[in-house]
Amino acid sequence: MPQTDWRVIDQKLIDGNTFSDQTAVYELFRKMRRDDPVHWTVRDDGVGFWSVFKHKECRQVLDNAILFNTGDTGQMPPMSEAHDVVSRDGFGVGLSILTTDPPRHTKVRDIFEDSFKPKTMAAYEARCTEIVRGVFDGLPESGRCDLVADIGAKIPMAVISDILKIPMEDWDEILGWGKMSHQMFNHDAQTSLQGFDNMTNYCLSLSNQRRGCPMNDPLAILANAEVDGQPLTDQEIGRNGMLLLVAGFETTRNAFAGGVQALLEHPDQMQYLRDNPKGMRLAVEEVVRWTNAAVAFRRMATADTELGGKKIKKGDSIVVWFPSANRDEDVFENPDIFDVTRHPNQHIGFAAGAHFCLGAPLAKLELAIALQEVLDRYDGIEVCGPISYIPSNFVFGLESMPVRLIPKSA
Repeated sequence: MPQTDWRVIDQKLIDGNTFSDQTAVYELFRKMRRDDPVHWTVRDDGVGFWSVFKHKECRQVLDNAILFNTGDTGQMPPMSEAHDVVSRDGFGVGLSILTTDPPRHTKVRDIFEDSFKPKTMAAYEARCTEIVRGVFDGLPESGRCDLVADIGAKIPMAVISDILKIPMEDWDEILGWGKMSHQMFNHDAQTSLQGFDNMTNYCLSLSNQRRGCPMNDPLAILANAEVDGQPLTDQEIGRNGMLLLVAGFETTRNAFAGGVQALLEHPDQMQYLRDNPKGMRLAVEEVVRWTNAAVAFRRMATADTELGGKKIKKGDSIVVWFPSANRDEDVFENPDIFDVTRHPNQHIGFAAGAHFCLGAPLAKLELAIALQEVLDRYDGIEVCGPISYIPSNFVFGLESMPVRLIPKSA
């Protein structure tokens, strides 16, 4: 057997273009789970971090926010200097619940968590359905569109904008800023930062208008809340508002487009859902596991410890690879099979522990409604152009998928 060239492995993990070939990526993850599940990875400039590939060790990192926290660098994996800049300055270390550790993380999260709990989402379902149907109603009569840009991106941005009570005339501009934030994947940190700043400043402006007002949307709640007897800072309010916009945009867009693609590639699973609409709840969980909207999060060790038999030093960065954990053979039976009836489904598609995704119930609601709308409206979907993937090791998903939607006959 030839000896593994770990330098080649490191370069693959660091290069976002590697993730444009998902077949190759999953093969790489399979190898790492087998050969070096906690792997010291080194960038070209010498910066190193631990890559974690097994479900068990990933959960250990995610579940212990005291031993593994966000540190002073944020959640984005340290794949390049551009990633480091956006992680620190775009998301705002210590300013949003994504980049704040307990106990303050928990206190700030508690302020507006009720807005996204399952009970709240159940009450919001009718309004969410109305918005999703509006996106489908606005598609060209020809049925030709881009599944990602025209449906996958518009649905979550419209829904979260509605929840935040953002005026409808501003929704397109918000969507444009979300697309600007993506330029970090093309190593354009400045454009990405501008997108984040635009969303931050916009959310802060709306929040300031709602100070002292008896409104119950998340931006008003943030504006009028206190932690330990003190109001949140302007940057905390703005960055948390921005996070709600960006997180909703990323998660549902990638999961919806990837979910439709998976159903097209597995027509038996699509037919099962057509015949058994009550199966959508389990199907959504499998779509989340299969699509892996988030690729990796970074944490920092706060003390010397051990993980998967490796000695971790205080201050070391640790990167948790979600797609690898969600295909772990020790946890999932036939992990490389897309099965909408899979149960149990112990995926970590929405992270875990203290930083479990606040918007997970909303993302699942949007995904269920949007996928059901596809099944109800269309007899078929034809891919009519080249499919491209986001060249990123931070988010995992389709960048473009031109399709023709074939409506059901009257």
